[in-house]
Amino acid sequence: MSRWKVIPVVIGLMASMGSGAQEAPASPPFAVPDAGSHRGVIDDTWIIAPKRLADATLAAVKNYADEGDIAAGVSLRYHIDKADWIIADVFIYPAGEGDEATMLRRATEDFRESVAYAERQQIYRNVWWGDEAAYTARLPGGKKLEGRFLPIVFDAQQDMLTSRTYLFYRKMYFVKIRLTTTVDAVDSLVDNADRFIGSLLGSVDIVSVGTCGKRMDVASLAPGQSPPPDFQDGVSADGYRVVIRGDHKGTQAYAGQMAKAMTLAAKRQLATGCTTLDYNPPLQDDTKAVLHLSFGPDDWGASAKP
Repeated sequence: MSRWKVIPVVIGLMASMGSGAQEAPASPPFAVPDAGSHRGVIDDTWIIAPKRLADATLAAVKNYADEGDIAAGVSLRYHIDKADWIIADVFIYPAGEGDEATMLRRATEDFRESVAYAERQQIYRNVWWGDEAAYTARLPGGKKLEGRFLPIVFDAQQDMLTSRTYLFYRKMYFVKIRLTTTVDAVDSLVDNADRFIGSLLGSVDIVSVGTCGKRMDVASLAPGQSPPPDFQDGVSADGYRVVIRGDHKGTQAYAGQMAKAMTLAAKRQLATGCTTLDYNPPLQDDTKAVLHLSFGPDDWGASAKP
């Protein structure tokens, strides 16, 4: 699985914060996580998929790790309302770390190779590729996610099918959404794609736990010292750097300040998709499917170094 190993990035606090780095109280829940306590860059990933979207229902799930192919991640199949003739498949699988343009390019290369493999195995015949293009997914709340769009037409088991594939990179994973139907229903793919994709990407969550290729740093501020301007509420935007006022260490007020900062840090880390802090995954129930991937220490590359 070396193709998706990541290169760790070590984050340190700026020297101007003084020598108080990592002076948080040692007792839980305020202890700074030790990179050595994790198996690797990512130890575990949980993929949480709603069983009901605005316009679709989850029909099937598959965890390829159960078959020994953890690099393939998981797949979800949804039934789109009033469009039973459309097969809506979603694949979420490890990507690694990189800039969006590079990762999307690799995702498209991987997809083209997978189709070529299907041709070599005579699963697909007479494949015709349409024009690849940029695609912008519009998520709830006005958010957007850039991706790529690749259409194909092919023979499969004596049926002529058309497929529109949408590729995205988020939270260190690739998300491939593939809508397939018969060629005479191609217009229905266009009619249903945008809403389904936006609803799906806005609802499915990917949460990973490990070193995340980073190191958690906590620094104490000297009396009268102000935190850097980019530290909102004493926590960096990515959640991996925290500054705490060093006055009254060991007091209840200090403990409360630390608890508040670490809660905010965990929230910001989770927003990026990977956290070094404790995470309690939700349980699967009638509203959501929860799929778990557990990685070995070398699957995602080396752990962060001091």
